[in-house]
Amino acid sequence: MSKNQVITVDTARAAGQALKQVAASLQGLAEREAVEGALVVSFERLALIGQMSAVLNQPQVEAMILQAGREFGAYEIAEMRDRSMPDAVVVQAAKSALLKGYLLADAAGPHFTVIAGKGATATAMIKEAGHRYRLAQSGCTDIRVTACGLGMRPRPNAAGKFDMLVAGTASCTHKGKTVTVERPRDLPYALPCYESDGPDGHEAKARRRLLRDLWAAVSGEFALDSEDEIETVQPVVIDSTATRLPDNDISPQALYDGTRSELVAYAAGIKDEGMRIAFQSALDLIEFADNASTLRGQKDTEIVPVLRQIGVSKKVGENVMRLLEQRCAVLEAP
Repeated sequence: MSKNQVITVDTARAAGQALKQVAASLQGLAEREAVEGALVVSFERLALIGQMSAVLNQPQVEAMILQAGREFGAYEIAEMRDRSMPDAVVVQAAKSALLKGYLLADAAGPHFTVIAGKGATATAMIKEAGHRYRLAQSGCTDIRVTACGLGMRPRPNAAGKFDMLVAGTASCTHKGKTVTVERPRDLPYALPCYESDGPDGHEAKARRRLLRDLWAAVSGEFALDSEDEIETVQPVVIDSTATRLPDNDISPQALYDGTRSELVAYAAGIKDEGMRIAFQSALDLIEFADNASTLRGQKDTEIVPVLRQIGVSKKVGENVMRLLEQRCAVLEAP
């Protein structure tokens, strides 16, 4: 992989045509799933992803991917101040975004940012232009998103860290119907505050989050972990001039309802009926609990075993535990 390798138009076109053919086959799988069954289609999806990987793994294509980010800024690379990411790590993270259908370069702006993680790892965080592209590709029109910052508050159980509370709405028209996701002022997003963020940055982050949730509502694809790695590489800023909203400005019930709405949406996207019912049963156990002490006692005996059985991600598991504690706070509130 060489940063100085000259990429010809013919090479770029050949790679693009090869990826286009595979991408067209992937898009047709969703329509066939209802007829042929999810199991059959899942194996075919893996084979097609393997074909895409084979194209992306070609040395000239890897050089093109690296050049797009390092030299042309077609996608963003967010590195730690004291060290640069190895080129291979950057390329691998960019490939993960390309395999999901995002573009290496787009006139509308970068589709993703490669963000350094722990050790020799990185993750691709999808940007607003990327979400808008996928929504448009799926047939969505009249895509709209608005967001506004409400102020800053200390992060619960994390001394010295702060979150910006942001409300907003995203909507689109899909198959003739209006699809809307909303975070009202009483159920805002709590987004980590970082040194690089100003008011515009907070609102941009909220728009991205709203569009991500809109894409989940339209497609059924959920990515609760897509932005988690940001916190490991960005320094936290405490801005004494910002408006800080104390925890008691948001009721325990509102915090609980916000977390539950995310998890209910996640449950709706679980395709396996047995796993979906099991996950929903854990949420219902928390929802209908009437005693905080009893509920905490059920965590290890009833809730955690269900999460392990269906194999949820670490982030989803943490969200369920947060939901449990928020429910306990509701039950213990005066």
